[in-house]
Amino acid sequence: MGRAAVLIAEDNDEMRHLFHIILESAGFDVTEAEDGEMALRALDHARPDLLLTDLMMPRVDGIELIRRVRERAELADLPIVAMSAYGSDHLAKAYVTGATATIRKPLDPDNLIDTIIDALPEPATHGH
Repeated sequence: MGRAAVLIAEDNDEMRHLFHIILESAGFDVTEAEDGEMALRALDHARPDLLLTDLMMPRVDGIELIRRVRERAELADLPIVAMSAYGSDHLAKAYVTGATATIRKPLDPDNLIDTIIDALPEPATHGH
């Protein structure tokens, strides 16, 4: 199996670029979406191994993105890691909605990678 593919949904350009660099250097194939709506469009065309999403985004926020992904039978088991700088209540709502794991911003790169690896199904490989 090749490198695990991660779709990042993050509206902040700098943060999205930073996550891309962190994940790519850890051996993941990375695709970017600028918000939840673009992430849903990307999911129409390809299924990543994991979705990494911010919760606060315009148009379709992270909670709505998680809810809509979980409604799609072909994506019901897709691992989703939700990120937020807005505290435990926000992350708890993501978890209840269907996130596999949550992580608080600002995030530690090693913690981000470990959280993603833990959320991935066993056969997925990465460059570590």
